[in-house]
Amino acid sequence: MSGVDRAGLLRAVDRMAGVPVLVVADLVLDVFEYGTIGRISREAPVLILEHQRTVEVPGGGANAAHNLATLGGRPLVVGRVGADAAGDTLVDRLGKAGADVEGIWREPGYETPIKRRILAGSAHSVKQQVVRVDRGGGKPVADAAALARRVAERAAPARGTLISDYSYGLLHAATIPAVQKAAGAPDRPLFVDSRAQLRLFRGLTAATPNLQEAEGFAARPLESDPSGLPEAARALRQSLGATALVVTLGSHGMLLLAGDAPAAMIPVYGTDEVADVTGAGDTVIATLTLAVLSGASWSEAALLANYAGGIVVMKRGTATVTPAELRAAIASDPDPAGRITTP
Repeated sequence: MSGVDRAGLLRAVDRMAGVPVLVVADLVLDVFEYGTIGRISREAPVLILEHQRTVEVPGGGANAAHNLATLGGRPLVVGRVGADAAGDTLVDRLGKAGADVEGIWREPGYETPIKRRILAGSAHSVKQQVVRVDRGGGKPVADAAALARRVAERAAPARGTLISDYSYGLLHAATIPAVQKAAGAPDRPLFVDSRAQLRLFRGLTAATPNLQEAEGFAARPLESDPSGLPEAARALRQSLGATALVVTLGSHGMLLLAGDAPAAMIPVYGTDEVADVTGAGDTVIATLTLAVLSGASWSEAALLANYAGGIVVMKRGTATVTPAELRAAIASDPDPAGRITTP
């Protein structure tokens, strides 16, 4: 595609360094428990695992902030955790990664959300997830004005805002308009990734729904009829008042709809034999946001997000991407511009 070349993509990665981004997010702690299979229990037909190690990393919207930091950006995080050990760990991990955590508060009666995954395998095999246990959360945020003030306090130095909504009650019909206004929309770019409430946002710069979310808006299956995807994406973009829409399609890559340009398809980077898709959507929106805010075109930003998504799904657990990995992906691609086609 015209306007996209290897040198420009590499410059776009370099420009990401130090870009401040306001992040308003549901903060989650992802916990991975790894164990080897010892034997079958005598009490029930279940595996008994010998514990090897526990890994705790930022998850949910905190993973989007973590990816921004790992890519060289400066996330200014607004969100809540509980007055508990999980909240302490989450704030500590984000702070050590380079995020500004002054906008995170500990809310009485709220329990930091934890997604605990148990992974099992033999001593010499890849560990596979066998069960996930979710806990935590609490009542929706009731004081929209207080949340808006906190957002406004952190928004001043930011070039734009990334909202990561995992439906834990930070963002809902009563708080979203106030948060958008406090973040500076529409004058400051706004990027949204929302699991179930995307329709409540208006006047966006970009959103990154997945195929299932696009199907929900279209009220019909699209995977078996991909020809209808561009039309559904246009309708969704118009409903949101968004400048651009990136629909993530799993092993089929992504669809980009931006400005007056025709819809474009970008095939998956790497292989469709993925290791773990946990948190891949967070990596995609973090990369897209940082690239656009640092001056990349929509085509460049979508390509970089596509590379980042392809890299992160080849890693185990909730993972992030570095500038060095993006540069290596760009260098290894024989034809970056040729990756973008019109459906």
